[in-house]
Amino acid sequence: MKNQKIIQLINVSKFYATEENPSVNRISLTIERGECLVLIGSSGSGKTTLLKLLNGLEKPSSGSILIKDKKIETYNIIALRRTFFGYVFQRIGLFPHMTVRENIEIVLRLNKKPRVFRTKKVNELLEFMHLNPDVYLDRYPDQLSGGEQQRVGVARALATDSECLFMDEPFGALDAVTRYDLQDEILRLKKAFKKTIVFVTHDIAEAFKLGDRIAVMNEGIIEQIGTQAEICEAPKTPFIEQLVHRGLS
Repeated sequence: MKNQKIIQLINVSKFYATEENPSVNRISLTIERGECLVLIGSSGSGKTTLLKLLNGLEKPSSGSILIKDKKIETYNIIALRRTFFGYVFQRIGLFPHMTVRENIEIVLRLNKKPRVFRTKKVNELLEFMHLNPDVYLDRYPDQLSGGEQQRVGVARALATDSECLFMDEPFGALDAVTRYDLQDEILRLKKAFKKTIVFVTHDIAEAFKLGDRIAVMNEGIIEQIGTQAEICEAPKTPFIEQLVHRGLS
């Protein structure tokens, strides 16, 4: 269904005792099913905090977060993370003592999926991410390149068939060629799996490439949200003008 809201934030703020200003300040936002929403801003703009609020890793100081029209606190947050959210971290977060197979199937184990199902799912996901299962299943993370590790991280996030995929600057530490290739993979998986994606980046070119809509954050607020064309043609603040100039130069 088009234009169906899946996540909604209503006047959400997050204060930390160690900070003078709120990390997230009265943000209202609707995320539509099947879209890729990119959160972009400089370091300290609040984009990662906002992603943590969406994932239930942080609780808002004020305001409401709704998942499918129900307040997030009415859900079992552990079950929600295992079934509704997939998360890809900036530092990948693979367990170093586990093989590729074990890393991908860990949530499937927690959800008590049978072994035959787990094996089939892991093989399918590795093949989708262009990693030959015969080669990679029994390797450990330190035997993989950075790009290969990130592909495994994406496969793990997809393992539970979650509706939403949250990605926190997942390609920031990779070289430009690998990063570009993995951006193409995100576009491919979005088309293949019809995922709703919230993607955090500080790279405006990456935001333009991936985002159906782009939310520009600065000092805890969203200064503008819209398509690439809307932001490029009518930037609302000097900060956004600088971002657009950087992305088009």
